[in-house]
Amino acid sequence: MSDEESLNLEDVGAGGEEMEAGEKPAGFLPSIVITILKWAAIGIGIIILVVTTTVVTFNIINKGKAARNVTVTSPKYTAKTPPLEYYDNIESIRGVTADENPAIFSLRVSIGYQMGNKEINSELIARTRQIQNLIFLYISSKKAEELTPSHYQQLEEELKIQINQIMTTGKIDSVVFREFVVTR
Repeated sequence: MSDEESLNLEDVGAGGEEMEAGEKPAGFLPSIVITILKWAAIGIGIIILVVTTTVVTFNIINKGKAARNVTVTSPKYTAKTPPLEYYDNIESIRGVTADENPAIFSLRVSIGYQMGNKEINSELIARTRQIQNLIFLYISSKKAEELTPSHYQQLEEELKIQINQIMTTGKIDSVVFREFVVTR
């Protein structure tokens, strides 16, 4: 191409045409639709800008606060256990302690096991006298100062372990004192 030949945009169809009066524009979409689309695009752009700015601002402001909202659990937290079924048919157990001047004790226990477990219930019924004797011998071997309320949890746990040693069809989950009296 030479310098004399210049690119004429009117030849390519890029504009420059003037419309005569009463003539409609020869475009793909009417000008009103283009105006509406232009304002819709501007509105959507503004909404995106506002939402992005808001999200970024809140993330910057709340950056260190997320850790403060976390609930702190104590180290002594224990999970909640499901409800247990209790075997209450062990008669009241009475005896004396292993002290030089023995104290008299009387207690009633309930044995907790998994709800609906018929095998454990049947075995507890069959071993009622054996369990009653086991509890009697265990408590009789203790001194009066070991039978105070501060030791109840430990006593319940130790009784649970001893009863589980004689069980064959399953394990019990707890031993609960319903009544515990020590008279000196």
